[in-house]
Amino acid sequence: MKTLPTYTFASLAVAVAMTVSPAHAQNWPTKPVTVIVPFAAGGNTDVAARIFTDRLSQRLGQPFIVENKSGAGGSIGISAMAKAQPDGYTMGIVTAGTLFILPHIYKDKLGYDGRKDIRPVAMVGTQPNLLIVHPSVPAKTVPEFIAYLKANPDKLSYGSSGIGTSQHLCMELIVQHTGAKIAHVPYRASNQIIQDLLGGQIQMTCDQFSTAYPQVQGGKAKAIAVSSLDRYGFDNSIPTLAESIPGLEVTWSAVFITPASVPENIRKKLADELVAITKEPAIVERLKALSVTPASLSGADLEKNILADYDKWQPIVERAKIPQP
Repeated sequence: MKTLPTYTFASLAVAVAMTVSPAHAQNWPTKPVTVIVPFAAGGNTDVAARIFTDRLSQRLGQPFIVENKSGAGGSIGISAMAKAQPDGYTMGIVTAGTLFILPHIYKDKLGYDGRKDIRPVAMVGTQPNLLIVHPSVPAKTVPEFIAYLKANPDKLSYGSSGIGTSQHLCMELIVQHTGAKIAHVPYRASNQIIQDLLGGQIQMTCDQFSTAYPQVQGGKAKAIAVSSLDRYGFDNSIPTLAESIPGLEVTWSAVFITPASVPENIRKKLADELVAITKEPAIVERLKALSVTPASLSGADLEKNILADYDKWQPIVERAKIPQP
């Protein structure tokens, strides 16, 4: 396994650019703030962004405006945010996977360095993915599903929201652990994946729980397993992939980010606000309605978590031999 470069997110704080005066940073925000969502409107990350930006607007007295910039697994939107003026008035929200998976896939084509150009502020919510299949798939358990995959090489396909997304890597891990051959069909948004799954154009997806579970509740798709190490509290009857494939874990998480050189007092104020919002009873209920578990990870703990996952996913992506788009 390759080792990480000696620099870390935390070490970047020493090199914060003095482009914003201390007094200006202390009074932040004094005008509207743009929050870039690098995925299509209506998806989990977009919905989470709107829940939190509404509260940030109310708590801080300035509009926090969501701007969707989708494409290339989220890298287009992240690149735009990373190159924005580091004054605290452009930020983003991403899935953690876009921070530690995309750099291994796009490499020199990414358009930004995820460990130099951006910094995470706070993780506000998590949930596992849920592997669901079209009703025509005869499998009901993970072992039956694996047997079905092996018995039908090159005949099946799955959908994801793009290269490097949690849906893509969840299925890729299944492929690596089973040796199955399944075609990957990338889409721009989860609603398109679900539409084609229900229509039978694809046979499966490992989408976020909040997107996939309603299809199971409505009897339109079958649940095979969740991608967390432990069973998910929203429905403990669904087994985990890890029960049959030890160690297999893929989780979706929403993480607010800023350009790397945004002044520390702005980042600290933003992190404190976001953590406080995750603990508000009304927000907890709104997140639970989405089958999302509130999270409140920030600071050095969050940066350490993301760097560890960066290291974890590097060999997985390399084994997948995913071509650069």
